[in-house]
Formats: sequence, C-alpha cells, structure tokens
Amino acid sequence: MIKASAKQKPVKTSIKSVKLIAATAMFAALITVTTGFIKMPTMLGYAHAGDGVLYIAASVLPGPFGIIAASLGGALADLLSGYAHWAIPTAIIKALNAVPFVLCSYALRKYGKDNKIISLPNLLMLLPTSAVTIFGYLVANAMMKGWEASLANTPNNVIQAVVAAAIFITLGLTLDGFKFKTRLSNIL
Repeated sequence: MIKASAKQKPVKTSIKSVKLIAATAMFAALITVTTGFIKMPTMLGYAHAGDGVLYIAASVLPGPFGIIAASLGGALADLLSGYAHWAIPTAIIKALNAVPFVLCSYALRKYGKDNKIISLPNLLMLLPTSAVTIFGYLVANAMMKGWEASLANTPNNVIQAVVAAAIFITLGLTLDGFKFKTRLSNIL
C-alpha cells in the first residue's frame, strides 16, 4: 500500500492547476491564431486582432497566466507566420503588454471590483500597453534594421495599438454581456 506524502498537494489544488494551465494554453492558442492569421490591411501594412485577444486574456486570467499566454501566443504566431526572427522580441513585448492588465486585475480584486473586463481602470491600461507596443517595436526594429527603418514603421505600430484597443473594447463588452469573467473565475 502506498502512503500519501505529507508534502503532497490535495487533489482539488491539482485540478485547479490543470484548469489554469488549460485556460492559459487556450488563450495562447487564440492569441496565436488571431495574431498570425487574422490580419486587416492598413495604409502602412497590416494590423492583427491578436493584441485585442491578448488584452482579454491578461484581464481574465489570474496573475502570471495572462502574461504567459500573451508571451507564448505572440511568439508562436511569429514562428508559424514565417517571422521567426521576431519571436524573442515579440515574446518580451507581449509579456510586457499583459503586465498593466494583470496589475490592474490585482488592484481591482483587492477592492472586490474585478468582475468585468471593460471598466475604467482596464480602459486606462490601454495607454501603457499601447506605449509598450509602440516603443517596444521601435527599439526591436532599430536593433534589427536601424533607426531610420524603425521610425518609418512606427506609424504602423500606432495603428496596431488603436486596432487592438478597438478589438479589446468590442470583445470585452460582448463578453461582459455574458458575464464571462465571473463565469471563468468560477470554473477556475
């Protein structure tokens, strides 16, 4: 007969961990697909839907799980879309994109107001995350192609940030109508 170790975690904690990992993987996959394959033409290239989904993931997943989903999803999109040289910078930038929403969720949870995706505090997080997108890719582009090319691409990064905000707000309002965040937290 095998005895349970005193250090062994209860089954309930293990099930919760598995659910969090599964939800993180699901959001990483959604971010990958919406980044790599849902592209909208712009005057300067294209914008993708992935950052809007990334903001949703960072708003609904607890703690580091939103950051992990964002980083993995963005990097995998680059790998699968033929931009492997961007995978590492994207992983870093997308992780940093998620941080404002994760911190906001922590603060809102502290005051018992973390039941919606679209709230004034989360809307305000669009400012720092947009700055991360614009300046993160400015620096990464400069390191790869030089400052002139990087500066020329900056307007496209601004468009990407605006498109991501619009997608986040639209998806967030829709999901809030279904009480998605509350339902997901009850499952996890």
